[in-house]
Amino acid sequence: MPEAAPMVVATPADASDIAQLRDRLAEWMVGNGIAQWLPGEYPAAVVAEEATRGEWFVWRETPTELTAAVRIVWRDPDFWGADDADAGYIHGLMVAPEYRGRDLGSRIIRFCAEYTLAQGVTVQRLDAAADNPVLRKYYAAQGFLEVRETQLPPQFHGTARVVLMQKQLTPN
Repeated sequence: MPEAAPMVVATPADASDIAQLRDRLAEWMVGNGIAQWLPGEYPAAVVAEEATRGEWFVWRETPTELTAAVRIVWRDPDFWGADDADAGYIHGLMVAPEYRGRDLGSRIIRFCAEYTLAQGVTVQRLDAAADNPVLRKYYAAQGFLEVRETQLPPQFHGTARVVLMQKQLTPN
């Protein structure tokens, strides 16, 4: 098995870089007709609060270059509603465009699984835009099964519907 992603817990000092990466990816999505994220909708102040709670992880190739980031939370009632349960919920998985094609996304997903298992949790969950078949296929290839499609919670923007996906994790 390839080495795990070199992820470290983010600090509030990483918030601006995380928000800027998200905006870069959102601009790319909008420019390519993908209505998933919108530029400016996830401010650095919100990321800083989440980082203070230990929810964000970052990968830097150099001290000044953010390569990738991901957020892991343990409950997600906004998306999962009555099905919300203890799980490692993956949000905001981002790889800088210049690092695409290097299998970093799957390495980060493995990191998330290892981190989730280390917390004693054996279910991993995430959501994807329902109208993004490429992303849905990618997550399916990573072992996630589609649970159901639902409305995007009203406080979020972009796509109207999301697919909720999960996988059972097996401790080594």
